[in-house]
Amino acid sequence: MIYRKAVLAAAVVLGLMLTIGYSETSGELKWCYKTGGPIYSSPAIDSDGTIYVGSVWGWNNYLYAVNPDGSLKWRYKTGDCVRSSPAIGSDGTVYVGSWDDYLYALNPDGSLKWKYQTGDWVLSSPALGSDGTVYVGSNDNYLYAITSDSYGLADSPWPKFHHDNKNTGRVGGGN
Repeated sequence: MIYRKAVLAAAVVLGLMLTIGYSETSGELKWCYKTGGPIYSSPAIDSDGTIYVGSVWGWNNYLYAVNPDGSLKWRYKTGDCVRSSPAIGSDGTVYVGSWDDYLYALNPDGSLKWKYQTGDWVLSSPALGSDGTVYVGSNDNYLYAITSDSYGLADSPWPKFHHDNKNTGRVGGGN
């Protein structure tokens, strides 16, 4: 257990590598995926095992979708750093903020569904309401409530930072 936390913490603090996979029985590294910049966001995991995580560093402003085997599924380039942790909606839409002042809504295939411009950086992680509202804070001192087609979180192992709307930080914590 300590080894897993140390490996994941190293990936988040040192960046450049997404280290999510590990062996449950031996504590050995299963795989790692190298991004082009540091990773400060926490991953979200979809029902098919796809792992979503943002990356930063001037030239590498991507939201990455990584397959359960550690291979790249797709990546979406935003206009600036992605430090926001993604959230996955009940319809499969992936929501993430960027330093380019936008909240992005991406389809499961990595194409842009829509984006909403705030007045400044979006560093906070989106929260999804059961009524279809996406809530996100911006560096402009505003909390935004934006209409979407996602009525709550995805039914997946880890759909957002801290797992669920109660932020239990544990699997099975409930939505």
